[in-house]
This record gives sequence, C-alpha cells and structure tokens, in this order.
Amino acid sequence: MKPTILGIGIVTAVLIASPAGALANVYDDFSDLNDTVNPAWVHLDGLVGSTGQSWDASGGNYRMQAPNNGFSGYGFVGSYVPASFTDSITRADFVNFAGPGANPVFGVATRLNGNNGFNALTGYAWAYEPFAAGLTGELVLYRITGASLTDLGSVQVSLDPSKDYTFELAAIGSELRGRVFEVGGGLVAEKTATDAAFASGYSGVLGYGQNGVTPPSDFTVDNFAVVPEPASSLLLGLGLAGLWVIRRRQ
Repeated sequence: MKPTILGIGIVTAVLIASPAGALANVYDDFSDLNDTVNPAWVHLDGLVGSTGQSWDASGGNYRMQAPNNGFSGYGFVGSYVPASFTDSITRADFVNFAGPGANPVFGVATRLNGNNGFNALTGYAWAYEPFAAGLTGELVLYRITGASLTDLGSVQVSLDPSKDYTFELAAIGSELRGRVFEVGGGLVAEKTATDAAFASGYSGVLGYGQNGVTPPSDFTVDNFAVVPEPASSLLLGLGLAGLWVIRRRQ
C-alpha cells in the first residue's frame, strides 16, 4: 500500500499531523521482521487452554493463527506490548484478515492485565465477528473477564475481505470508543460505551474462534500503535476525531 492520510472530522481546531510512529509511545510496522525487539511483544495463548498457536512477523507484518482445540472447542491467540497505559488510543491495520478460509473474530485490545493463565485475562477489546448477525458481521466493544465476554455495544457491519481496515480503540477514563476505517478510505463504523471495570493495562491484538461454529483464527496485523496521554487527551478535548498521517506499506 502506498502512503495514505486518514483525515477524520475536525470539530473545533486543527492538529498539525505527525507520522504515527512519532506520535505513538509504541509503534511497530514489523519492518524488522520480528516481534522480539523494538517493541518486544508478549504472546497470549492460555485463555481457553488451546494449543498450537503461531506468531509470525517474518513477512513484514504480524500473522497469528490458532486452532480451535481448547476448552469447549475454543481457540485463542493474542499478543500485547508490555507497556502499561491508563488513557490511550490503540490502533492497528488488519490486512488479509480473512486468511485462507475466513477468520472468525479479531480485533485490538486495551487495558489488558497480561495474565496468560487459563480464564484469567481481563481488559477491553474492539473486535469484528464475521459470523455474527446472520453471517452479515458485527463490530463489538467487549469487556474481557477471563473467557467471559460482555458485549458493551455493537454495530452491524460487513467488512470486505479484499480490503484492509484500521481498527482503533480509545480508552479515556471510563469512556470507550471503537472505530474502524477503510485503509485509504473513510470511517466505516463507530461505537461508544461507558465502563469502569479496568483503569489501566497493556494494549495489543487478539482473535478467537470455536470448533464447529467458526474456522480457526488466522489474521494479520500491520502498523500497530499506542498513543498515550497527553496526545489522546488533546485529541478528545479539542473535539477532534483526529488527523493522522499513518505510514502504510505494501
């Protein structure tokens, strides 16, 4: 992909844009072909006791896969950056998201506790469920409490597997806002919610599925970024949805 600009509604002021990597406290475009340094990602695989997951950044992006072989036939795979934030905006591009046979659920996460034990992970997620709403698809804001997912709000939408999308999850105080943009296009969907269960934690990406219901997880991430305070506070306080110059690569 060539460089593009996500220009998103300016309400009361103009923020002079900078590259996403410069604004972000955490940024990874996986051009180093690994997930072990700058930043060093932490793998998550224990939530439902599934095994055989894989994490591969050797192609210049970050592909994750998980079979549906855990408790009650669930599969789960995730990864997070071990830098804790309170108020922040987490974003990532999901590319080739359907995988070789259609992917069940994938999204970005924030305020994760990082606990990789069985039924122990907590935090928030903004995720796409291609097989929800009669196979038309939904984007959902979740509260994660172990293997229990509480729906905090959803939007019915179908994402096109032939396109790439930027997922963005803002957590400012008790306010949550999930948005999805088409890469090179505009806003696709948005949902807000209020929840005060988790005040801070780690940011990352995750996906899950269920045997007999969805195919195994297979999704690919690029241009991952976390923008902490005060940048996130400035954006929201000015009434800006944001104006970002985000580096895109093929």
